[in-house]
Amino acid sequence: MPTQTQLGWQPKHTWVIIIGTLEWKHSEMFDSFPKEQRRDAALVCLFQQAGVPDAQIVYLQDRRATHKQIIASLSEQLPKAAPGDLLFFYYCGHGYQLDSGVACFTPYDCGDAGTPDWEMQAVPTLINRLFGGQQAVLAADCCYSGNLAANLNKHSRRVSYACLTSSSASELSTGNWTFTEALSAGLSGQAFTDTDGSATITLAELADEILGDMAFAEEQLASFAVSGSFDQHMVIATARPKPAPSVGRRVEVRSDGEWYKGRIIDAKGDQSLIHYYGWETSDDEWVTKEQIRNATPVQYTPGTRVEVRWKGDWYAATILELRGGVHYIKYDDDGDEWNEWVASKRIRKP
Repeated sequence: MPTQTQLGWQPKHTWVIIIGTLEWKHSEMFDSFPKEQRRDAALVCLFQQAGVPDAQIVYLQDRRATHKQIIASLSEQLPKAAPGDLLFFYYCGHGYQLDSGVACFTPYDCGDAGTPDWEMQAVPTLINRLFGGQQAVLAADCCYSGNLAANLNKHSRRVSYACLTSSSASELSTGNWTFTEALSAGLSGQAFTDTDGSATITLAELADEILGDMAFAEEQLASFAVSGSFDQHMVIATARPKPAPSVGRRVEVRSDGEWYKGRIIDAKGDQSLIHYYGWETSDDEWVTKEQIRNATPVQYTPGTRVEVRWKGDWYAATILELRGGVHYIKYDDDGDEWNEWVASKRIRKP
């Protein structure tokens, strides 16, 4: 990563709190996620390499990420920050909704008697009360995580926020690492995140890449929002030189007789190095141009009458808006409160 003089944020004045839960005490309630090459740990390394002091980084993983320990760590770290400092908060794991519609994160001991629900909005509430700085970045890779972005403006203006999440406020999220991989790519200066060729990567460019990756690879609508005075054009990294014009292209690749979604991350001659969405970096491979095709998602134009699958049944609906392979629909027999973003795989023509 670049030196702090090149950044819109200063590593020595940055506080990092990363919560990574991939297993849970009550496994009958919450399925575990694979731990091979976990991307939350890679985020910790990125901030360490950038120069954030170890004393300003909290990483609670799996069994250590109990509700009590999370709240205690936040309560201890946040007041240590000085005016002008920046906070980076990240959570990955399960997210769920209460019957009231309130969205919650899932600490390791979720479901224990006496362990309260960890409401997502409790995070900015605690930051507003205890954080000594004035700016915070919230990132979440879980179901219903868009709740953070949707409610940013409800909080005190003393702290300005930028929020990046893997889903919208009312939608599920896949168990893949696509969101976190894109987040890490921007922070580490991957060339394809520099969409305007300025040799720098801004927060807005990172958000565009995350939204594009989630729509393309997961057919899922990610969220991005800022509040207060947070500058969405803050430079977060210096971009590496692009080795070839094709680097960054989202494509489909034929491998072992099947088509897979991936991104070109390097190119030499007529060969391209592909990283496959949802796969490990050890699965990256060089392919020829004959194995690559442009990927066109199934798209229905606004106004199209369709049927949408919801909990196993099909319901008549109308397409209202389109973003990549994700569609905003209204069910014909329900009010606007049931409108939702859905993947094309949940849509069929009547």
